[in-house]
Amino acid sequence: MLLVANRGEVAVRVLRAAADLGIRTVAVYAEDDASSLHVSLADRAVALHGPAPYLDVDQLVAAAEGCVAVHPGWGFLSENASFARACSAAGLTFVGPSADVLELLGDKRRARELAASLGIPVLDAAPGEFPVMVKAVAGGGGKGMRAVHSAADLDAAVEACRAEALAAFGVPDVYLERLMPSARHIEVQLVGTSVIGDRDCSLQVRHQKVVEIAPAPLLDPVLRKALHSAAVSLASAAGFTGVGTVEFLVSGDSYAFLEVNPRLQVEHTVTEMVSGVDLVRTQLLLAWGGDVDYTPLDRGAAVQVRLNQTSGGVLSAFGLPAGPGVRVDTHGYVGYRVGTAYDGLLAKLVVHGEDLDVALNRARRALGEFSVSGVSTNLEFLKSLLAQDIVGATTDFAATSPDSGQRAPLAGTVVAVSEDSVVLEAMKMQHVVRVSGDVLVSVGDTVAEGQVLASGAGESTEDVALADPAHVRPDLAEVLARHDFSRPEAEARRHARGGRTARENIADLCSSFVEYGGLAIAAQRQRRSVEDLIERTPADGLVAGIGVVNGSRIVAMSYDYAVLAGTQGLRNHQKKDRLFALAQQENLPVVLFAEGGGGRPGDTDHSMVSGLDCGSFHAFAQLSGQVPLVGVVAGRCFAGNAVLLGTCDVIIAVEGANIGMGGPAMIEGGGLGVFRPEDIGPLDVQVPNGVVDIAVASEEEAVAVAKKYLSYFQADTGVPREGGPLDSIIPGDTDNSWRCADQRLLRHAIPENRLRAYDIRTVIDTLADTDSVLELRAGFGKAIVTALVRVEGRPIALIANDPRVNGGAIDADAADKCARFLQLADAFDLPVVSLTDTPGFMVGPDAERTATVRHLTRMVVAGANLTVPFGLVVLRKAYGLGAQAMAGGSLKVPRFAISWPTGEFGPMGLEGAIKLGFKKELDAIADPEERKQRYEQMVAMAYEHGKALNVASVFEIDDVIDPADTRRWIATALAPSTSRREGKKRPFIDTW
Repeated sequence: MLLVANRGEVAVRVLRAAADLGIRTVAVYAEDDASSLHVSLADRAVALHGPAPYLDVDQLVAAAEGCVAVHPGWGFLSENASFARACSAAGLTFVGPSADVLELLGDKRRARELAASLGIPVLDAAPGEFPVMVKAVAGGGGKGMRAVHSAADLDAAVEACRAEALAAFGVPDVYLERLMPSARHIEVQLVGTSVIGDRDCSLQVRHQKVVEIAPAPLLDPVLRKALHSAAVSLASAAGFTGVGTVEFLVSGDSYAFLEVNPRLQVEHTVTEMVSGVDLVRTQLLLAWGGDVDYTPLDRGAAVQVRLNQTSGGVLSAFGLPAGPGVRVDTHGYVGYRVGTAYDGLLAKLVVHGEDLDVALNRARRALGEFSVSGVSTNLEFLKSLLAQDIVGATTDFAATSPDSGQRAPLAGTVVAVSEDSVVLEAMKMQHVVRVSGDVLVSVGDTVAEGQVLASGAGESTEDVALADPAHVRPDLAEVLARHDFSRPEAEARRHARGGRTARENIADLCSSFVEYGGLAIAAQRQRRSVEDLIERTPADGLVAGIGVVNGSRIVAMSYDYAVLAGTQGLRNHQKKDRLFALAQQENLPVVLFAEGGGGRPGDTDHSMVSGLDCGSFHAFAQLSGQVPLVGVVAGRCFAGNAVLLGTCDVIIAVEGANIGMGGPAMIEGGGLGVFRPEDIGPLDVQVPNGVVDIAVASEEEAVAVAKKYLSYFQADTGVPREGGPLDSIIPGDTDNSWRCADQRLLRHAIPENRLRAYDIRTVIDTLADTDSVLELRAGFGKAIVTALVRVEGRPIALIANDPRVNGGAIDADAADKCARFLQLADAFDLPVVSLTDTPGFMVGPDAERTATVRHLTRMVVAGANLTVPFGLVVLRKAYGLGAQAMAGGSLKVPRFAISWPTGEFGPMGLEGAIKLGFKKELDAIADPEERKQRYEQMVAMAYEHGKALNVASVFEIDDVIDPADTRRWIATALAPSTSRREGKKRPFIDTW
């Protein structure tokens, strides 16, 4: 296979030549170049990324996996020795000269030194001599070149050339050369050390060739032979192989060496037409080690004309000339979006004739057959240029002809002339050019871009009348009317049921919001009028955009139940896809108000059959683990809406909500019975089963909770938050805006009676910053509390055993809940603090019916693979595998493992351990009272042995502390990371 490490027209040329030889190909493309024709012509295409992807050696070599050769095209890395070496190191054949030859000839200074050593004239610039030409050491195509006529202009020209060369070729070096005015630019085409022909490339604009002629006309035979001989001498001395060109300037009978282009050139086509040698095919055959006959023929004359774009846009028309002797090389096509980030070459017109007069007439005729719309080009300029006598012209002909004066800023037709202005019309737009002096054009004239309009100076202007800034023009009035989304009747019905509209919730959530796709309407134009759709289906039932919450940007979207019951239509799927992509690209959290009935069967403006190729669910699921996903639901949420809701990291549900994978219609259609919507997934089902994380009383409260939840993932931004106690705190801040309870209360939080239960939530509220606790899934897996909290303003993920549930023993539901919470914390770099008071895992036949072996070890695996800072605080019991699970698998895993004075440790519950471990000894005591006393004595000894102070004495834990010092340990030992994560840390967060 062959990798073509280029783009546009040259990539198309090489890919087609390879296909003709039966060589399979790989194309590469930048993110903004995916629609280029070359991408579709290759057998495989690889996307490149980054600011300068076509100059990224590592990416290009990686893209060549499975290939045997790389063709560099022209420009970019085509003369880069490092690229050639990287290809060789990867076992790839570089289609071109060796890296050593590229290093010699690709550096124009070294090439000039070689030419001078062979006695070939060069254009040395003496110190202080002007005029000079500043030229880039690497590359070509007129980039990195400036003519300088005085010392005052030299520094600026050098800096400009360096910047242009760096952007185009990745090498900023430049050099000076004596300027030879009124010279002809003649090139000699080589294959190895064999001359294939020569061509005249003198017609240039801003040092970029626009017309090339082969063979070079009006060239004295003796001089032609001297140029060919000099080119061969250079190639032989350099050990040149492959296809390349040696360039000269010619003035009268003298000549001077310019440079060697050790690569394929844009204008190779004219030499192909007169020599009969396919130069690209020759390159490939040489690279593949085949036999190649490149003996040139003598076949008349050929002319190439370069059609360049002068603006970006979409090609709405692209008609190409044809006929005998006419060839067009292009990557353009109707519908192609032409960008402005790369070279402006759009097409090359190459014509052949038995002599030069025939070829030039054919070129003029073919230019007249071009039809290009959608982008501006130099077509009219080319027509004007070829209308003149260009044979034997010098390099300053196209740049200086016609004479100086006010030039046309674009090609067009003159529609009005006055003594101080010329009005040009192009693409149905009129452009006023202010002029002075003698006007040189008349109404009806077609002028080329750059053509002189008048002898004096002037400027292009637009007539802008002073206007009242408060005045609303009709076009704006129409737009403003369409953005009036008020629907009083629908809003009144919503309010009557105690609810809020989609836009009211978004407005409450976001301090600032820009809506995407607000003007979209349901895809039902085949069955309803546009007016009706505008009235009844605004935004296609999905309000979506980018907003600001707590000072940070998010993606916010809300299904509108007042529009087609919040169902998922074609347009709102497209809007979701658009916003999900933005969330992925810019790492924006997503808040989704998910009320709605799922898929919509009533859309008609499409050709879909099943709709299963919809990408929205996939795109949203891919955001899991990359950005926080918040789901809010009030009312009914069924089918596809429920899938999106269930994908979220947290689900906030309003009292009265119903959540189900299918609504009444789907259930009845499946023959599963007839149910009311209210019977499907009410909160008294979805809270205790763990689907809903937080149940709230109203939509207002739901929005407040969503903002609070997001704040835990935004605190590192340093942007002040809204809402008083939710103000963002950065560790080390001295504003003391966080506050907390008297920490001495923690000394009494655990009862002295070790058998007495207590309220773990009181402990958490006391330990955390005031009003900073947000508990998730409180109604599910109640043996463990999972909550987002703050300590000295810093967000923390906290897990805690609840001794009032199962005595703190961890059951299957609690383990699942904890495992998922740990994934959430790890995905978004939240430190974890574990408040441990557990006798271990729940055991017994009933427990095993809940698959505890898998569920409980799930928590162990999640904890063992945490990458965030993790701290352990033992409040009381730390027994067995359950305690190890709360510690991430071992007491040595956390950043700190400390205990309060009430802490007690053991490999299992001490009473059980005594009964099991000393059964024989106890059974041997015949007297029951004595046996009981001995048992209690053993238990007391075991408790003393497992006491926190004793455990610390053998350094199984780091310290036993005053409970009032717990916050100090957390704030100090769990220091925040100084590095910022990019992309995903985890593939996803388990939805369960």
